[in-house]
Amino acid sequence: MKPCVVQYLYVHSPGEQFDYPSSRSRGVPAVAARYMECALVQSASLCMREFDCDVVLVTNDTDLGAGRGRAARLLDAASSLGVEVVYADYLHRPADNNPAFMASQYVWDAILAVAERSEPDRQLWLMDTDCVWFDPRRVFACAPGAPGVGCIEMNYPQDWELNGWTPRQIGELAGRMGVPGTPGVDVPWAPVKWVGGELLAGAAADLRTLVGTCKELELNAIELGAALHTEEHLLTLAWALGRVDIHDLSAVARRVWTGPRHGAPQIENPEAIGVWHLPAEKGLGFRRAAREVLAGQGRRLVEDLDVPARALKRFNIAGGGWQRRLRDDSWIAGQRLRDGVSGLREGVSAMVSRA
Repeated sequence: MKPCVVQYLYVHSPGEQFDYPSSRSRGVPAVAARYMECALVQSASLCMREFDCDVVLVTNDTDLGAGRGRAARLLDAASSLGVEVVYADYLHRPADNNPAFMASQYVWDAILAVAERSEPDRQLWLMDTDCVWFDPRRVFACAPGAPGVGCIEMNYPQDWELNGWTPRQIGELAGRMGVPGTPGVDVPWAPVKWVGGELLAGAAADLRTLVGTCKELELNAIELGAALHTEEHLLTLAWALGRVDIHDLSAVARRVWTGPRHGAPQIENPEAIGVWHLPAEKGLGFRRAAREVLAGQGRRLVEDLDVPARALKRFNIAGGGWQRRLRDDSWIAGQRLRDGVSGLREGVSAMVSRA
């Protein structure tokens, strides 16, 4: 069976509180469009290069494809590439309502929506939208065997805070919850490896089991007075407790920070990585590539991805200098001006219609 790459996008309701700084957008339509730009580019990095896989986009917004806004046009473009759209309600929300993590556990609903349509042993690759497939063959060759679940292991310091929790605190919570074979018995804290949530890979049946395990642990943690907000928290806890067989895929997939001010360690040999997760490129690299694909110029992206030096430069991973930075900043400013004018026109049009 062909592997299935599954992207997922939760679109908020108009009155719902949320805060996603890395999107560089505000308001439901703008944020949805920004993430759809990423989804279109990731889809193009697979579909336009004719790799032997299926691509699915899971979303809760059944009106997205029927709309006339930018997000709808982007969804239409993704569908024209062969992306299948699957609709799923958000039924596995975090127990708290922190706006910063509102959509973090929509991945569980995406897993269940696709797994129930798949053979139990079919390999599913759950992906954040802001990822680019540079070398898919290399990545697919590293698919974990059952019952393993592939993820990206993060070697963070034990006291490094990630969305309200540190690895040390997760380890201490795991100690309070017990270890395999001794449920409920306190054990000393042990160093914890952090699990990134941008990629989850495994057989459909194993991923379904993972969803049940993580939601069970979330309730167990609440009983101990601990609220775990994100899928990363729950995955890290499940691994610390030995409840999931994690396979580290960081040799072929990594979170890569770009730009001059991120402060993260430099990634060595990024051209040896098959999937780049690029959170800081939503407003530049993804947006620029999405505009090309929408304009029927997607071959530019394909040609760049086939040449490592050009691919690294396109997504600001390597090869940039002050001249490139000035050009990029000017492009971003131009897009903001264009969006502002477009928004003003839409507002005036709406006022005229109401009148």
